[in-house]
Amino acid sequence: MTPPTTPQLNWKTDAINENKSLSHINWPALTRYAATARRQLDGVDCSSCQLSPKYNMGGLHVVRRIEFDDSVQWLARLQLKPPTPASSQRLLTEVHTMAAVRSKSGIPVPEVFAYDAAGEESGVGAAFMLMEFVPGDTAMDSFGGWETHKGETPAQYKDKFHEALADIQTQMASIRFPKIGTIVIRDGNLDVGPISNLGGPFNTAAEYFEAWAQTARFPYKEATVRSRTPEGLVEEVLAAIWSFPSRVRELAGRFPFRDGPFPLIRTDLYSSNIIIDKECNVLSVIDWENAFVGPWELVEFNKQLSIVPPAMDGPLFKRTEWWMAMEGARTEYVRLVQRAEEERGFDNRLSTILSDGNVQAFAHAFWLYGDGCIGFYDRVVKDLLHQGKS
Repeated sequence: MTPPTTPQLNWKTDAINENKSLSHINWPALTRYAATARRQLDGVDCSSCQLSPKYNMGGLHVVRRIEFDDSVQWLARLQLKPPTPASSQRLLTEVHTMAAVRSKSGIPVPEVFAYDAAGEESGVGAAFMLMEFVPGDTAMDSFGGWETHKGETPAQYKDKFHEALADIQTQMASIRFPKIGTIVIRDGNLDVGPISNLGGPFNTAAEYFEAWAQTARFPYKEATVRSRTPEGLVEEVLAAIWSFPSRVRELAGRFPFRDGPFPLIRTDLYSSNIIIDKECNVLSVIDWENAFVGPWELVEFNKQLSIVPPAMDGPLFKRTEWWMAMEGARTEYVRLVQRAEEERGFDNRLSTILSDGNVQAFAHAFWLYGDGCIGFYDRVVKDLLHQGKS
């Protein structure tokens, strides 16, 4: 039998054992666990496996390829930091979400073979999952990586890539549940559970936003905001930032939010989370730990088409050539979503949400608040409330 060929991946080649941030990981324990899991799963007498010297690492995870002695390959994906109850729950949520996406859509998602949410049973020392190896690079790492394209999809592939993203997002929005929260599997059935640090599950969007408003905190202090804001606008901007949670609470009581069932949402549909081949065909969508079932009013464009809402920039907003080009690309993306909805026989709730400028401004502002983006948040809420009255 000829071993399968592994494509050249844009992974790190330095000595992983010298990486101090990974010193808590017991790599031999990982290979032992993988060999045992493979025997139990496939019933094969797989005596050994080894880890590839190459690896890839992002902000939260490190991945390595596992090569069994019969040429089968898996992928090990480990959390970078030592496990905590919160990180263990994130991994469980991701495993359950991936299972839901695989069972309720045609979105290509790696199959999870085994996992240890605490890293204790296995002795690995880090929470991890063992899953299907997809032979490709992320769209971010492809075509020379960031150093070459700065995150831009090559022009010859952009239309194809956006069409694929539109279909993925259309399918994702079709995965719906009657409540807002995280996906859990109970007694073999898909259900909705609470959101970490927020609670739930929630029956309505208003309940979700009420809970969020009680816990939301802007990540930067006043001094940082002042140093990054024009002097003549700083007081207004500070007031807008500090009052945003209370304005969202006001919105919860006054705006006619859409009823459920509610869609599965990803706030991180970046090119770094999509694996492609050399022709920019999507092979897999990865990193589902932040996905949750959420209000329709928080669905936004994929991150390649994100723009800061003009209302947030206030008097600093400029209608540049770049901004107009992005507006055109977003209009075209909505058309692609509409086509995907029609071809799959879905309703038009996703394309309707993406076409609503005030809702999109609110959705993006909502997520930007957690990132610490400075802006006129009150103007975004004001525009949405005005729309709700009309």
